Amino acid sequence: MAFDREISDEMIDALNEKYMDENGWWRKLAGHEDTLIAIRDKYLNVYYNGCNVAKIEFKNKKLKASIHYKYLLKKEINSPYIEQNDDGFKIASHADLFITSLLDFDDIKRATKAYGGIEKIGVHKIIRTNPNIVDTEIALAEAKSDKDNDAGKKNSRIDFCAIQEESGKLLLRFFEAKHYSNKELRAKQGSEIKVILQLDRYQKILENQNADIVSSYKKLIHKAAKIQGKNILGNILEKYPDINALEIDPEPRLVIFGFDEDQKEGKNFNKHMDALRAELGESPKKKRLLLKGDIKGFTSGISS
Repeated sequence: MAFDREISDEMIDALNEKYMDENGWWRKLAGHEDTLIAIRDKYLNVYYNGCNVAKIEFKNKKLKASIHYKYLLKKEINSPYIEQNDDGFKIASHADLFITSLLDFDDIKRATKAYGGIEKIGVHKIIRTNPNIVDTEIALAEAKSDKDNDAGKKNSRIDFCAIQEESGKLLLRFFEAKHYSNKELRAKQGSEIKVILQLDRYQKILENQNADIVSSYKKLIHKAAKIQGKNILGNILEKYPDINALEIDPEPRLVIFGFDEDQKEGKNFNKHMDALRAELGESPKKKRLLLKGDIKGFTSGISS
C-alpha cells in the first residue's frame, strides 16, 4: 500500500464549517488544548495521551466519527455492580453504562490514562511542546521486495517526525521514543539490541520510499494549513513557507526519557547508552541518540 497523507478539499470545507459550531463535537476535539489531530489517507485521527480516540472520515458528503468501545465506559455509574442470573448479566440499559457522544470528551480522556501508558503519554507530551512536529504514529509499511528480513517487523509505527533546518536544508526527520524502562533498549551479551533492529528497518523503508514519503508530507502540510483548530499536526506552513524544498533524512533518531540523575551517573546506564551510541554511529555533528530524563522541556533537536 502506497504511503499517502491527504484529505479532500471538500472534507476540509466540511471540517471548517463544523468547527464554527462552538457547541459541536468537532470543535470539542479540534479546539481542545491537549488533543493532536493527524492527517491520514482520506481521514483524520484524533490522539489524546498517545491514544487514538477518534477516527474522522468524510462519507456520502458527511463527516463521520468513530471511536473504539474501550474508551466509552462512563466515569460514574449509579449501580456499578451488575448482577448475574442464569441467562447472563442483568443490564437494564446499556445507555446507563456507556458514553453516548464525543461531546463528553472529558470522560473519554479518563480512559486514556489506562490505555496510554508511560511511553505513549511521554511521546504525547513531546509532540504538544514541539510545533515543528508534523505527524505521529507513522506506519512505515515495507514494500513486498523489502520483506526478506523479519527483524523488528512487529514494530510497524515510528513515533513522530519533525521538520528541522540544518546547513541551509529543510529536513524531515523521524524519531522513535522509548522510556528508559523499555527492555528493547538493552540486549544480553552476544544478542542484538531490538531497538536498533527497529531503527534499521525504518531507515531501509525511508531510503527505499523516499520520494513517496516526502511528496506525501508536502501535501499534508499544505492541507493542514487549511484546517481550522488548535492542534492540527503539520500546520506549520507559515513558519516554513518553502516547504517544497523539503528533504528526508533517512536516519531515524532515538529518544530516551524517564531516567533520573542517579541512573544517568550509574555504570549500568552508561553501559547501555554506550552500546546504543556504538550502533548508531553517533558523532558530534550528527547526534542520533537524544537523552532527556525529564520529558518536560524536551525539544526535538537536543541531547542532554
